[in-house]
Amino acid sequence: MKKLISTISFTVISFGLFSQSFNVDATNITIDACTGCAGPGNNTYLNALSDETVYWSIIDVDIPEGWEFSNCFPNCYPIGITNGTLSITNGQSYYLNGHIYPNNTPGEGYWTMEITNGITTELVTWHVVAGSVGILNDWINNNQTEIKTIYNL
Repeated sequence: MKKLISTISFTVISFGLFSQSFNVDATNITIDACTGCAGPGNNTYLNALSDETVYWSIIDVDIPEGWEFSNCFPNCYPIGITNGTLSITNGQSYYLNGHIYPNNTPGEGYWTMEITNGITTELVTWHVVAGSVGILNDWINNNQTEIKTIYNL
């Protein structure tokens, strides 16, 4: 009986130490933007499952030259801020938003934010299409045979 209680106690304590302390509703987010738009964005939410501090940082960026981006988590940061901390409270949800500034340049790109407390880690990626580039490229790729036939390529 003593061994059973010890085993159960150890299992409960171990699970509590290594359980997930937050989660994010959506981790792949799409933004469709016009090239001259002033910061369109799209959001998700981080849900706190404990009281603690999380650390965030932009770990990967692939956007066209001339583009800029910013994040709100939950407060909005200026363009160029790529890391920070947030104290979260169990049961609360926190606004997590990405804004893109294409500066009149059509294209496609993405950036990825890592959020961690050292045990739990979530990656959130914003995929962006500004202008007609993505739609045009998709149409060309899907209709390549017809284009070659029409223009004798």
